[in-house]
Amino acid sequence: MNRQKAISTKLEVLLFSAILILAFAVRLYKIDRPIADWHSWRQADTAAVARNFIKEGFNTFVPKYDDMSSQANGLDNPNRFRFVEFPIYNSLIYLVWSVTGVNDASARLVTVFISLGSCVILFLLVRYLSGFTTSIIATFFFAFLPYNIFYSSAILPGPLMVFAILGLYFSFLKWMNDDTNWWWGILSIIFANFAILAWPTALFFLIPALYLSWEKYGISFFKKSSLWIFAFFAIAPFIAWRLWISHFPEGIPNWQFLLNEGNIRFKGAFFRWIIAERIGRLILTVCGFFLFTLGILTKVQNKERLFYFAWLGTVAIYFTVMASGNVRHDYYQVPFVPIAAVFMAKGTLLLWKLPKVYFSRFLGPAASLVFILLIFAFGYFEIRGYYWINKPQIVSAGKAVDRLLPKDATVIAPYNGDAAFLYQTNRHGYPIVDRPLEKYLDQGTKYLVSVDVNDSGIQNLARHCKVLEQTPDYVILEMFKECIGK
Repeated sequence: MNRQKAISTKLEVLLFSAILILAFAVRLYKIDRPIADWHSWRQADTAAVARNFIKEGFNTFVPKYDDMSSQANGLDNPNRFRFVEFPIYNSLIYLVWSVTGVNDASARLVTVFISLGSCVILFLLVRYLSGFTTSIIATFFFAFLPYNIFYSSAILPGPLMVFAILGLYFSFLKWMNDDTNWWWGILSIIFANFAILAWPTALFFLIPALYLSWEKYGISFFKKSSLWIFAFFAIAPFIAWRLWISHFPEGIPNWQFLLNEGNIRFKGAFFRWIIAERIGRLILTVCGFFLFTLGILTKVQNKERLFYFAWLGTVAIYFTVMASGNVRHDYYQVPFVPIAAVFMAKGTLLLWKLPKVYFSRFLGPAASLVFILLIFAFGYFEIRGYYWINKPQIVSAGKAVDRLLPKDATVIAPYNGDAAFLYQTNRHGYPIVDRPLEKYLDQGTKYLVSVDVNDSGIQNLARHCKVLEQTPDYVILEMFKECIGK
């Protein structure tokens, strides 16, 4: 019996290790792509904070990016303050860059290893609640959904938040199983802090911890001093951070539009975008959505109780409150992937166990295999364009700026407000023309680089201003007052 158990354990370790190795391998796909891919604007802002830690000194309490414009909130930001999430993720990139030097591949690898850590914790969490089979299938889906593969190598804080939330759930479950062991409680607090500070939307994902508290203590859970201590230390650092950044209003972007811009919440377009376009097409694909739905219909196991549904309900609340944010940005759905993988695993197992009275015993496994193959095929088809560099000119133009201009020069690099172009120049400045050009000169910014070489305004400037370099792809200008407006 012990021999069989040992063999079974070795097989489990081997299978899980194989998933991790393959998950790492697929995340190396185009790992060295420049920050000019999908959602490059958000990636550039995130990477710029880490790069400025390298260039200007490490100070997590005053993070700075490259954008000096007023586009974030209507206020000029000459000091380039970037007060969104506490820069935990940016600090990890800084630590890596301190060793490797600044490069995109090593920054992306930070996210890759964070996502692999999420695979480990998700496996442990689901195995604790549902057993090995469900956990290994859930980890498989989490590791290989094409949507999650892309965002597991994007320079964004979302994957770190997911890692920390998974760690919170696992450690909190352990703590509720033995509430005398305060080490699990302390670990829960640490994970909660990492999650909330890394991406404040993690506040929504404390709800499952509330459910676990109710499951353990019943309605009297609110009388437990230990839970109040947990709640205080889980949220206090975030409150302190928000109080601190209130002293720097120019560095706090507007965020209210993420709630219900255009009153989209509960309108037909809201459900279409979230359910049909994002979940049913981009993230899970139609086949994955079928498995996900089957999983929701599956009978709950004793140890699971309603935890998975509390988790899924939290995602629904998050989608609802941050309605326009989730419609506008597909990376906002990254926290949905772990619980989706769990229900897809349960749905797959249900398909395997179709009643033999009505179905062939081979039908369920065969259908599962076909669905899984189609998930990868459809998912890759949807996500492949995310890796593309649709405007390679901004990369070549950025390198030219870095070669030609003084290191302390500020630059206008208009790209519809997208800071990816500005980031490529390795300079501070403006990703959008948000004031008359004369004002830029008054403020000490005399260089302009553009990839819109056929624009009539740019061509006019090129005729009258000093052209430092011009190619069919870009033009770099040095402006002076006499050449503007001619």
